Amino acid sequence: MEPSDSLPALNRLFMQALLRMGEAGETDAACRLAAQGWSLLRHGQPKEAERLNGVMHSLTGPRRNSKKESPDSDNQALSTATRKETLS
Repeated sequence: MEPSDSLPALNRLFMQALLRMGEAGETDAACRLAAQGWSLLRHGQPKEAERLNGVMHSLTGPRRNSKKESPDSDNQALSTATRKETLS
């Protein structure tokens, strides 16, 4: 492996660890570490910094295949209940 290949490979390992931290319920800590990494890389290695930005979005975005209902469905249920009360 060339020295220039080491940073992207190390960043991939870092990203995997951050995502695992998020899965283990340590989302805030993972986001803080990702943000620190992004700050270190943003000028010299912008492509790698953007990858960490993507990890932060993955950590804080809606979960795929989640059984939890979306906020929109909660709002829709609330609207339906409010309409029923108004009609009563």
